[in-house]
Amino acid sequence: MVPALRPLALNSAALGAAALGGFVFQALGTPIPWLLGPLAFVAGINLAGFRIACPNGTRQLGQIVIGTAIGLRFTPEVASVVAGQLHWMALAAIAAVLLGGVGALIQMRVARLDAATAYFGSVPGGMAEMIVIGDRFRAEPVATALSQTVRVGIVVVTVPVGLAWLGATGESFLGLRQIPVDWSLLPLLIGGCAGASFLLARLGVTNAWMLGACFLAAGLTVGEVELSGMPDVLLVLGQLLVGAALGERFDREPMRRAPRVIVGAALSTAILLAASVALAWAIGAASGVPLATLVAATCPGGLAEMSITAEILGLGVPLVTAYHIARIVLITLVTLPLFRMIQGRPPG
Repeated sequence: MVPALRPLALNSAALGAAALGGFVFQALGTPIPWLLGPLAFVAGINLAGFRIACPNGTRQLGQIVIGTAIGLRFTPEVASVVAGQLHWMALAAIAAVLLGGVGALIQMRVARLDAATAYFGSVPGGMAEMIVIGDRFRAEPVATALSQTVRVGIVVVTVPVGLAWLGATGESFLGLRQIPVDWSLLPLLIGGCAGASFLLARLGVTNAWMLGACFLAAGLTVGEVELSGMPDVLLVLGQLLVGAALGERFDREPMRRAPRVIVGAALSTAILLAASVALAWAIGAASGVPLATLVAATCPGGLAEMSITAEILGLGVPLVTAYHIARIVLITLVTLPLFRMIQGRPPG
């Protein structure tokens, strides 16, 4: 009986710690408390050596909620603004790929990683996707995952805090409006978005659980089919689940065994962030989009985490999301062929 109850106890501990972290960070007035609080508390417990785990599907459920909320922001007017930024999105995505190569060189020198592990650990794509692709070239999965985790963790903690400290805001330029919540139609909306996410996941699409929900909700909103808005309580829940799942990635043993990987990942992330801010400034000067929005759009964080940052801080979330989607698509398409070319292999 006790062994059978162990997973339930660990799941309950993880979600309880996540909720406590959210409440504490909210009381402290921390930016995006329901993401950073759960991340900090769950990661802290795991790094202290008391391994807890989130229930299966935690991150996916959180991404469905967040993706739906973001999709509801894509009114026809907003979609027009986003479409006008496509060339800048392509530039930012190409820069992300090149900067990932710079990060790989740093990891090869600092952490003494082989080329495959350094490359797939440094490219700012999805962690699971980079591990799977890297496995074809015998990249070391723990070091790859650790590099990706450190990068996302640093970005998620520093960028929201930095932007909030500077008093940044940028949503007004998009003229967003709130769709009223209709509790009778809300289950239909979320159910449909969950179904779209499940379909993309079955097709093997990167970041399917967020993109499926986002695409369906955006399609409905652009078509002026307004079933329901997203209640604040569900938005908080989505952040909590994503934060807890991200905190679960931090494990004491890999961190203890690979200090050079952590140092190299931190150094390369700092360089990526500095380059992203410079790129954001250049795009902002040319396009007129607020700098804070472009910083969130171009920084090398995760799609869900940076979209949450934009949503909570009011930084033109549809545009931020579109930039990160463009980056993910380009990285997914070119990472494997590019590495084959670097190694002198045919791209097929």
